Amino acid sequence: MPTLGVAMAHSGERINYLSLALQARSAIKRLSQLRPLDKPAAELKSTLQAALNSLVETKANEGLCGRLYDEGGFNRFEEIQTVEEVIRALEKSNPRSEIGRIVAGEEYTEEDIRAAIRFFSALENRALYHYDDPSLAESYR
Repeated sequence: MPTLGVAMAHSGERINYLSLALQARSAIKRLSQLRPLDKPAAELKSTLQAALNSLVETKANEGLCGRLYDEGGFNRFEEIQTVEEVIRALEKSNPRSEIGRIVAGEEYTEEDIRAAIRFFSALENRALYHYDDPSLAESYR
């Protein structure tokens, strides 16, 4: 039987995954309403900037932990880990330049918006996968 501390830790991790999934869902909703040449709303711009900062290549000697507590991006371990997993899954279709054009307010296209939506959809799905992870549920019994 797990101790209360272990259950609380798992609960905190699950909340972080759920928070990331909700943030991604909000970004998807706002992106789907965005049209080229529109300025993104402040909340969307903030989320896009966090994603953009998280998509920056890490230095080889820093690894994943080099991004912890980065004020400009996703800064919880669960968020960083999930972004890393999505980047690996997307392989060569890293949406950094597309998201960057939207954040900068440059002339971005419908394809840029779709690339950002694909990224946030993958992020939401992966975060929900971790949130629903049955191995975490086992620790509550």
